[in-house]
Amino acid sequence: MLQIHSVQPNSPEVEPARALFAHYRDFLETIASTHCFDFARYTEEIATLPAAYTGLNGELLLALSNDTAVACTAFRGVLTEPPTTCEIKRLFVLPEYRGQGIARTLIAEALKRASSRGFTRAILDTDIVSMPAAYATYRTFGFTEYTPTGSHPPSLRFLERAIA
Repeated sequence: MLQIHSVQPNSPEVEPARALFAHYRDFLETIASTHCFDFARYTEEIATLPAAYTGLNGELLLALSNDTAVACTAFRGVLTEPPTTCEIKRLFVLPEYRGQGIARTLIAEALKRASSRGFTRAILDTDIVSMPAAYATYRTFGFTEYTPTGSHPPSLRFLERAIA
């Protein structure tokens, strides 16, 4: 049975969340289009989890299957956007658990919890070359593409949707 937990500071779930974030980092290191990704900053984020996703700012969610951490995602407010905009980050499912709807469950839960915190818009980015399944899943949730300012790798897509 799948359970979704909110990872709180100093809880026993912090270490499994860090492990999943590290798996995600290892995956990102294999992708050519992540050449502009700040791996040093991400390593710091892992070390300080769940700090970037706590309080009113957001939440780190951990999916457990039979008490084993198998997936995670997070959301947080975006400083460069209106205060009602959150960003969904770090969706990752262990390879052996993919195809079971866990990512969909996490996305739905993140949107529900973001709405309960007063967020009315969710944004995210994903790479369509290395993460086509993630892109397709977000599109089934009604996310549409938008173009942010600045230059970005051609395979990176920026998605948004209203949160009801």
